[in-house]
Amino acid sequence: MVIVVGETGSGKTTQLAQFLYEDGYCASGLVGCTQPRRVAAMSVAKRVSEEMDCKLGGLVGYAIRFEDCTSAETKIKCESSGCPQGQKLIPGPNRHDRRRSAQGVLE
Repeated sequence: MVIVVGETGSGKTTQLAQFLYEDGYCASGLVGCTQPRRVAAMSVAKRVSEEMDCKLGGLVGYAIRFEDCTSAETKIKCESSGCPQGQKLIPGPNRHDRRRSAQGVLE
C-alpha cells in the first residue's frame, strides 16, 4: 500500500491519477480517488477529464450517491466517501478485492 501525503494543490488528486493511468496501472483495474463530498468528486472528475481531453463518463468518471457517471471504459473513477463500494480497483498481489477510503491509496 502506498499513501501519498502532500501540500494542498500539489496534484495528489488530479495529477497522480493521470500519471498512474499513463504508466499502465489501469490495465487490470481502475485508479480510484475518494473525496469527502459529492461536489468535490464531480469537480475532480470534470477537471481530470478536461486535462486528459476526454468526455466525462468515458475514460474518467465519477460515482456519488444516487448518480453514477461511468462506463465500461472508465479507468479513473472519483467517488464520494459515502458511495457504495463494490468494484475492484487495482488488484494487489493476492487478487482479492479490497477498498480503502483514502486519497491516493494503491495496492
